[in-house]
Amino acid sequence: MFFSSTHTQHFGTPPCKHIFVLFSCVLFVFLIGPSICLSKTDRKTEKQQIEKGIRKYHININKLQGGITSQKGQIESSAQKQRNLFDELILINARLFTQLKKLRGFEEQVNRQEELITKKEVELQSIEASKQNVQNHLQERIKAYYKMGEIGIANVAFSTKSMPQILQFRDSFASLIAYDKSLLDEYRKSIDTLQRAQVTLSLEKGVLNDLITFAKEEQEATNTIKLEKEALFNQIKTQKELHEQAVKEMEKVADNLTSSLNALKRKNKLFDQGFLLNKGKHPVPIPGKVIARFGEEHNNRLGISRKTTGITIATQGTNKVYAIFEGEVSYADYLYGYGNTIIIDHGFQYFSITSRVEKLLVKEGDRVAQGDTIALTGDTATLMDEGIYLEIRQGSKPLDPLQWLDNNDLILP
Repeated sequence: MFFSSTHTQHFGTPPCKHIFVLFSCVLFVFLIGPSICLSKTDRKTEKQQIEKGIRKYHININKLQGGITSQKGQIESSAQKQRNLFDELILINARLFTQLKKLRGFEEQVNRQEELITKKEVELQSIEASKQNVQNHLQERIKAYYKMGEIGIANVAFSTKSMPQILQFRDSFASLIAYDKSLLDEYRKSIDTLQRAQVTLSLEKGVLNDLITFAKEEQEATNTIKLEKEALFNQIKTQKELHEQAVKEMEKVADNLTSSLNALKRKNKLFDQGFLLNKGKHPVPIPGKVIARFGEEHNNRLGISRKTTGITIATQGTNKVYAIFEGEVSYADYLYGYGNTIIIDHGFQYFSITSRVEKLLVKEGDRVAQGDTIALTGDTATLMDEGIYLEIRQGSKPLDPLQWLDNNDLILP
């Protein structure tokens, strides 16, 4: 309860439990804007919309967070695939290096084989030429030998040499022919050996060429695998970058949603301060002429002067006194120095204090709505001070009621 019936202190300094800190005017106007002038029904509808919007923001943020988590999982998966492919590419490169080394070895062997084959061909040509020379000499000697056989008798008959000499010459000539024949046989054997070596070298060269072909095919296949792995690596890298970009964009959206959510929460919190939102639009407790303004020195009927912390509205006879805003009655009783007094807690440390009423129509703990009749005026209540007295306070701080009321129903001095 704001005041108790045992209070004897001056009414201008009531106790306070909390001091409510207002948001800045800029934030207030930005967030609340058009909501200030809403009626109670409209405020309730808009508050429901704000709460619905808050729930929607929560749902969307949770969805985004789930999407971000999923995208981060995709990023980690892509990174793992990249690491695995990178390891595979290292092995493939090592395999390609080994294959290239083996291919170079085969090619060097083929080159050596070609050099040997060329060398054997040169040797073969040389032996062939020597063989041909020997063969030509042998043919000439054989012809001469045969001619000698045809005229052998004449040679014996007309020769000036003795028979032994003639026979010795014949034997020597036969030996030459035999030597040429043996030399020719040696050449034939060498040629045969060289030809066989040449065939063998050609066969080895063919095998090496087959090995080279196989090595090139193997290298080409490995290189194809490498290109496929590199393409897959780049594809995964692109996907990873897309996932990372998606995370950045989603986080940005989530930040924007969070900012909007926080703004909506602030608006909802401010919106609960209906008394603050409707500043300057609250209905007067009773229409009439203001005979004492906030902060002015005022004399009562007994001539006692004091500085007022509220306003006084002139009234005559019996009239209804209305609640300027909804809230809970925290005090409804006689208060020394002010007569019958009603204090209504409007929330967030805002209070309205209505005094000098004839009859109280509410009691402590009652909930009242804006415009509800809370008291009646009368002549007895204004014996000491004329008019209805109204204060508005934020905590223990008195505020000028004329800045909070709709002054259209007041006559200002």
